[in-house]
Amino acid sequence: MKFYIFASGSKGNATLIVDKNVRILIDLGISRKQLEDHLKSIHSSIDEIDFILLTHEHIDHIKGIESIHHTPIYGGKNTYACANYRVIEPYVPFKFRHLTILPIELSHDAYTPLGFIFKNDKEKLVYITDTGYLSEKNMKLAWNANYYILESNHNRKMLLKTHRPVYVKERIMSEFGHMSNEDASLYLSEMIGDQTSQVYLAHISQEANTYELAETTCKKCLMKKKINLDNLVIKTAKQFEMCVGGDCEN
Repeated sequence: MKFYIFASGSKGNATLIVDKNVRILIDLGISRKQLEDHLKSIHSSIDEIDFILLTHEHIDHIKGIESIHHTPIYGGKNTYACANYRVIEPYVPFKFRHLTILPIELSHDAYTPLGFIFKNDKEKLVYITDTGYLSEKNMKLAWNANYYILESNHNRKMLLKTHRPVYVKERIMSEFGHMSNEDASLYLSEMIGDQTSQVYLAHISQEANTYELAETTCKKCLMKKKINLDNLVIKTAKQFEMCVGGDCEN
């Protein structure tokens, strides 16, 4: 299993999951042209995408979705509406060929915000962004994955120093907002196990965080929890630069 994070952040999100002959796009918060350019760079095309999974209806996750006319689109209730849209339910797994996809319910100011857990016969990938916290149920389901793409949105001190309105800051820090670096790191310390090899910190704020700070905070927390980082890759997903992860040899 491998993944291509084309874009991650408040200016647009799109991630392609590839496993053998399966190609699944998570969100399309970038333009069709941007998507086509990214796909072309990995010798692929929109026609090869089997279906699109939507996490929720905010514009940075669905900006380009209207340009897609034939590819099946899956998401939660009230997230989107079109002829090829199919509603999926939290905690009701479904299979596509050899791959099992489990939607999980998140906490965000959207109708039915979802994260996703992908499993084949050997590997497990967890994709979670846009949530104020993680429930114990979700943490158990996400435990000991091979790969994590997890939101690490902001540093609290930096967020409070921004010129954003108070209500926006409160919304971001609430249980229906976004996870901070500290929150993400603590959750990771409870979820990663001996099978975990890669962590990508995602949806990083350009105003209230830095890529370096998110990564450093995570590493310091895991080291404090006595977690060995020798065989663990920790990277940050970028807003304007594609990141490639997973088992890139297959």
